[in-house]
Amino acid sequence: MSKNGSLSKDKGKKRHNTDFYIETLILTVVLLAVILVLIKVFAFSADLSGRAGRLTRAVHLAENAAEAVAAADSPEMLRMLIEEDGNVQEERDGADGTLHAWYDEEMRPASGGQFHVEVSWEPEAAGSFAESTVSVYWMEETEPLYVLETGVYLNGTAVR
Repeated sequence: MSKNGSLSKDKGKKRHNTDFYIETLILTVVLLAVILVLIKVFAFSADLSGRAGRLTRAVHLAENAAEAVAAADSPEMLRMLIEEDGNVQEERDGADGTLHAWYDEEMRPASGGQFHVEVSWEPEAAGSFAESTVSVYWMEETEPLYVLETGVYLNGTAVR
């Protein structure tokens, strides 16, 4: 009886140890799966946060350009208001014009910056109103991050 009793105790201990190792292995696998899912969620969250930050800065740049348009009465004045440290280039097509300004990631004027702000100046035929479209691009992307349309009354003065 003692032999059978000790054999059954050994089998019980072995089975208990085996069950413990299997449970530990399953819990480890589940924990690793949860950790991997959380890592993906955090990486996705960081990417969204970066995009949201760029969009916020693009909106601020567009607002600043729209305020310059509101204060300007000509494309030359608009360029004077926007340009800092040679960060602006101009395209002209008659009375219409487009300014291209570059800013770094911190929205400081920089000729080779990551943000590209495009400001168009399109006067009406009557010459008392000019429409403007402000488009903000990130790096070399072809789709703008933000587009703002605005205009300015020119107090009856002719648009040059």
